[in-house]
Amino acid sequence: MRSRYSAFVKQEYDYLIATHHPRYLNGLTANDLAHGAPQQWIGLQIIAAPTQQNNQGQVTFKAWYKTADSSKARFDAIFECSDFILENGFWFYTQGVQFDCPMPERNQHCICQSGKKYKKCCLATL
Repeated sequence: MRSRYSAFVKQEYDYLIATHHPRYLNGLTANDLAHGAPQQWIGLQIIAAPTQQNNQGQVTFKAWYKTADSSKARFDAIFECSDFILENGFWFYTQGVQFDCPMPERNQHCICQSGKKYKKCCLATL
């Protein structure tokens, strides 16, 4: 999961396609990912410890990003429970279930994991 997040941050879309199980691609291409991905990733939070049973695994995460909608910047997240399959010693993403992601409260820890409160860190940059 962390390597796929890093690939999004670095815009290495070919890697994302290579680590996406071919049976689950449904025509998705690196070009599709390049046009639909947020451009400013903020941080990755692993919500539930990755689980593994036989050749299947799951991880629940929040991938925070900053976006500009119209004239106003805002934060959002991909909050997902992702499924993976282990084949020939490599993990491949298959599919995921996405959830609504509430924004942190002003006095909670910041989404960028700086250790500061949200209001004194990323929220102050909007």
